[in-house]
Amino acid sequence: MGLIGSPLASAGIQARNFTAAINEPEAGIDPGFYSTKSLAQDVERLCDPSETVTNARLLNVAVKYFFSYVHDAYDEPVPYGEVAGLYEQFSRHQSMNEPSDDIETMNRLRMWSSVLRVLADAPRAAHVMRGVLTQTDAPQCGGGPFVGVDLGAGTGIMLLALQIQARRNGFADIQTLGYQTDPVSGERTHDLVHSLGAGSVMLADPTREGAYGVVQGRNISYVANEVLAGIQQSLSAENCFRKYQAFFNAVGNNLDSAVFFPEGLIAYSAMAHASVILAKENRFQPPQEFMNEKFVPQGLIFEGKLLPMHKLGQDFYQFLT
Repeated sequence: MGLIGSPLASAGIQARNFTAAINEPEAGIDPGFYSTKSLAQDVERLCDPSETVTNARLLNVAVKYFFSYVHDAYDEPVPYGEVAGLYEQFSRHQSMNEPSDDIETMNRLRMWSSVLRVLADAPRAAHVMRGVLTQTDAPQCGGGPFVGVDLGAGTGIMLLALQIQARRNGFADIQTLGYQTDPVSGERTHDLVHSLGAGSVMLADPTREGAYGVVQGRNISYVANEVLAGIQQSLSAENCFRKYQAFFNAVGNNLDSAVFFPEGLIAYSAMAHASVILAKENRFQPPQEFMNEKFVPQGLIFEGKLLPMHKLGQDFYQFLT
């Protein structure tokens, strides 16, 4: 089967054609990468430092996390056909229901659509997780707690990646916190993250310094941002720059040893005809004259290199042919 006909290869376009390779979701043949273990079992295995982090395992976590977000099935095995069926439904969730559709499921897909778009791009989600788990300068256990923060915890998958990384690196005291502003998806994200033992999600406006009171005065180990990693929208003052501005103003004195993911990125504004580099060194801020512009991410700095956006997820296509 060619790449275009693979069920997962086109997941980035809202999961279109996820089930193109099978006639009926319930009759689908499991691809070689898919395991029969539950999401919780896959996560627990990745947390074991003696276990190798493989692309196949990460892709399993990505697709099962998507399914569990909708169906709360994190602790039970799910047949591949059911996962494929859900992706197929998501590919048309903004349209009218088919007669065979479960109404409640379709309503959930619509209700959580904005965050599920990140998870629907399974190869990219898996690639981002790999970037966190294999980061060479990641914090190592030295007796203190691991304190991780996600400034844009849409789906919570970055918090899960932080939890796995910290456990693999020997931490026993792990405290991970994500920020969400949407009460509808925020509650669901918190419930799933909490069920997997991956921390919690706070409903608070991360553009306000006061939102970071809970981590003030603590040495922060890791700072992530799912909005940057997910790359499902343009970057602006509201969804990016002001978050980092408030965060650095509130806890900047406790970030000396913090690791950031992504380490940086290059973004372009067509209106301003300008490209910017956003990184820890400039507090992820564009020049002041561009503060109100919208920028399109063009490349991420992680895994020790600059990765063009169109190549994010490509390493995982080998499992989809």
